[in-house]
Amino acid sequence: MDKKQEEQEQYDVKYVAELLQYWNAYMSALIDEIYTGVAVNLGLKESEAYKLATKHPATMQKAELWDSILSRFKNIFHYKVPKFRYKEKIYGSGKPLTPRQWRKFNNAIDNYWSEYADTVAEDVTIKAHILGKQTTAFRKKKKPYQNQSLHQVIADQYNGKMPSALAQAYKKYDFNKSEKNALNKTYSSIAMYVKQSNNELQEAIRQQIETGIKENKSPVEVGSQLFWNIERDENLTNRYSAETLKKNWNRIASTEMASIYEMGILAPYEADAMASLKDPSRAQYFVRIGGTCDFCVSVRGTIARLIPSSIIAGENTELLSDIGIKDPNTNYALWIGKNNIGRKKQEWFHAVCPAHPHNKATMQPINLDEEYYNSKTDDVEHKQKKYKFVPQQIDYAEKTKEEIDSNNPKKIGNDIVQFNNNIYQAVDAAQYNFKLDEWKRNTSNPIPVNRESPSFRRIFEEAIE
Repeated sequence: MDKKQEEQEQYDVKYVAELLQYWNAYMSALIDEIYTGVAVNLGLKESEAYKLATKHPATMQKAELWDSILSRFKNIFHYKVPKFRYKEKIYGSGKPLTPRQWRKFNNAIDNYWSEYADTVAEDVTIKAHILGKQTTAFRKKKKPYQNQSLHQVIADQYNGKMPSALAQAYKKYDFNKSEKNALNKTYSSIAMYVKQSNNELQEAIRQQIETGIKENKSPVEVGSQLFWNIERDENLTNRYSAETLKKNWNRIASTEMASIYEMGILAPYEADAMASLKDPSRAQYFVRIGGTCDFCVSVRGTIARLIPSSIIAGENTELLSDIGIKDPNTNYALWIGKNNIGRKKQEWFHAVCPAHPHNKATMQPINLDEEYYNSKTDDVEHKQKKYKFVPQQIDYAEKTKEEIDSNNPKKIGNDIVQFNNNIYQAVDAAQYNFKLDEWKRNTSNPIPVNRESPSFRRIFEEAIE
């Protein structure tokens, strides 16, 4: 998936998007802090190291400030990002470190990473799952939920406090056995990715230093090149930079977050799914909506029946008929923990979310007797009841030309456009982050749009006078 596609595949449920934003910001801050500590160890002044971490040396574009994101959620999360400073010199004599010296250095990173990254990972895991269950509760009550913030949901639904550990959640809320098994399995997977990121980070720093020694670079030169990819050719990208490690983590986090969230959405229906094996009238159905890539667009509207994960002997098929279930409504099976990990694109399951990294598609519950999937709106809607001598209701999903034109972007000033009830302002790339910070502090200001982004072309170039 290219960068443009990734920008489109952002969660449209605000509280989930904000939870992912916090997790990415915190983990990125940890990576930057470790790299900063290494740069200081190599001889850079602390102020210079922090400056390098926050400003791209080639474009001089300021990076996103993690502190501003973390501070927005300080009433929910109380995790700190302490300084990482390793006292023994890791490069200075011009000689490679001995295996024992590397082990000692890696242990220091291990201890730092485990103390902070592991704790936050467990906290985010349980919150994402509970928020999935909360989404199901909102949907059942037909309550609007997509624009609710993380602060709002926690304050209104959980009295300002959600569990931060699995043991707390299991004690406070009702989790059935299969749900616990699936959640424990998912957390083990996340813990593995957190550990894998730790290993990649250690290997990256080692490669940077050993390459510097071979190329006779000074310690300060090595420290100055730790943070960013400065090659324009993507084939020459420095895969050992902090920038690359943060991008890798972002991909992992978005996929795992979506998996946990979707698992929480399905969990409240697990009992009915089990009962439906004997009583088909209790079968629970879901329809796949959302997603913007070619695969997701092609499988929108796929209807699947939820079955207990306990009856899945293997994950070689997603067809109900292959596991001995005949259903007149669909032949697709859905279960908690279903995924496409390890599958080639041509082998991907259809009835699963997420289908791939950076995927915002979701499985929406559908009552087949009373509801239907509207392909025009990509949503579940109520069927219109037909009464004798009463005209059929108009399908308002079919818009007139005048309605379509009224929803087009419209210029209302110099570099100012109105679109979808929002006001947008075009800004240069160098000013974008500054304007974005301003907007976050005061959301009554126009929303800044980077002139070099796909959003600029979609909003401003299509705007009418």
